[in-house]
Amino acid sequence: MDRKFLLLFLCGALALLLRPGNVHARDYYVSPQGDDSNPGTQDAPWQSVARVNAATLGPGDRVLLQGGRRFVGTIELGREDSGTADRKVVVTSYGVGQAVIDGRNGRAFTANGCNYFVIRNLDVVGSGRKSGNTEDGIHVVDAQGMEIDQVDVSGFRGNGLSADGVRDARITNVHAHETGAAGISVGYQRRSKNVYIGACVARNNPGDPSNLTNHSGNGIVVANVEDAVIEYCEAANNGWDMPRRGNGPVGIWAWHGDRVVIQFCISHDNKSPGDDGGGFDLDGGMTNSVLQYNLSYNNDGPGYFLCQFPGATVFRNNVVRYNISQNDGVKNNRRSGIDVYSASPNASDCQVYNNTIYNAHGPAVGFGGLPMPGVVFRNNIFVCSRDVVAGEAQRGRFEGNVYWSVDGKRLSFDGYDTLERWSEATGQEKIGADIVGKYYDPLLEDPGSVALTDPAALRAMAAYRLAPDSPCIGAGLPLADHGGRDFWGNNVSASDKPAVGAFQPGPSHLRSPLDADRRVPAATK
Repeated sequence: MDRKFLLLFLCGALALLLRPGNVHARDYYVSPQGDDSNPGTQDAPWQSVARVNAATLGPGDRVLLQGGRRFVGTIELGREDSGTADRKVVVTSYGVGQAVIDGRNGRAFTANGCNYFVIRNLDVVGSGRKSGNTEDGIHVVDAQGMEIDQVDVSGFRGNGLSADGVRDARITNVHAHETGAAGISVGYQRRSKNVYIGACVARNNPGDPSNLTNHSGNGIVVANVEDAVIEYCEAANNGWDMPRRGNGPVGIWAWHGDRVVIQFCISHDNKSPGDDGGGFDLDGGMTNSVLQYNLSYNNDGPGYFLCQFPGATVFRNNVVRYNISQNDGVKNNRRSGIDVYSASPNASDCQVYNNTIYNAHGPAVGFGGLPMPGVVFRNNIFVCSRDVVAGEAQRGRFEGNVYWSVDGKRLSFDGYDTLERWSEATGQEKIGADIVGKYYDPLLEDPGSVALTDPAALRAMAAYRLAPDSPCIGAGLPLADHGGRDFWGNNVSASDKPAVGAFQPGPSHLRSPLDADRRVPAATK
């Protein structure tokens, strides 16, 4: 071999080996029994958060904090601490139990401009939303490829987890509780894209005592985001200590976003001293987004809310389908199971179909504010009390729905005492000369009995299926785009007439691509 060629070959091979992605990654151990002058090995660990912040982390590096021990301060990652897509920077625990990062009155973890990092298997705590803390627990800005998994966060006046301007982000198995603004908040000032939130719990996030001008006490909220999925999450008992009396928090919701899907989630017992306090919400500026296969119950506000606030960008082409609401609207928003509100003329064209609404508190549907043209309700089961609709029913179009009284008392249809009189007078529930809406008992299994908290158990839920002799079976209107499956995962035929409501009985119980595996995929190791 030519000597010159051999030299070039060896130089090239050496350059390849020394590329950042191939440099040997290091593990840095941190223990209260360590010393910051140590090299950070397992036998000679560092001691403090400050020493972690002084290090520059590269692709594949791991910071390992001793499990069961407390570390006071804020871990700070900057742009220079980034990993790569296949070799991420990891901050996690080692040994027995989860390490505790105690932010006290400040943040516990910040990442600004840091790409491809993982936070896993940690407890993140602050001094308390009313005990001196003023910040978010985990605060991420301008990051690509982040993963946050198996984290418990509590005791912050701001958000438990806040991420703004993130791309290709995964947030899984996060338990956020006892925070002020929200348990989990993604997006606000900067646009986020490709965000996945799965198997998270936002419970008992009461509200921000310092915020007197806006809502607080939300469970999970995403905003200013494209292509986001929230699934298999629970939001419960949030918002009960919001200090203002205006519009309030919601369990799981999105605003100013495009192509957001919220599915297979449970939102229950959420509260608001003011307005709202509902289960799920597609709010101002949402487009091309879907609420599907969710369970909502016992919320102060509506189970499902379509809302356009003043000054928001266009609200259009949103879908609410195959959801169940049980006794929502405890005290707010017209006490309805589904509520539609607009304060802007640029909201229109939403589809609400094959939901099952059971509401002993009042109406099935509520309307408020300005008209929202093109809101269509089809193939829903509405079991409710007194008025079927609160507000002006003409704000929406109703076709092929089934109505029944929750308590045996006569229902009122927008002031008319029968479905037929309402239909003949207004054209609602009428296609051509035929009245397509029905007033009869849908024969639901165990209505009013649900108290589930685990989203993984939704497909085994017995309540709200249709009895074998239900008149709702095969009674629905055919829909061109029907989602392909029902609340329980049963296939919906593209050719046969569907059932009315969230249950589609049939011999096939195969999972659809949407629900091929209910387990959240493992994060990058």
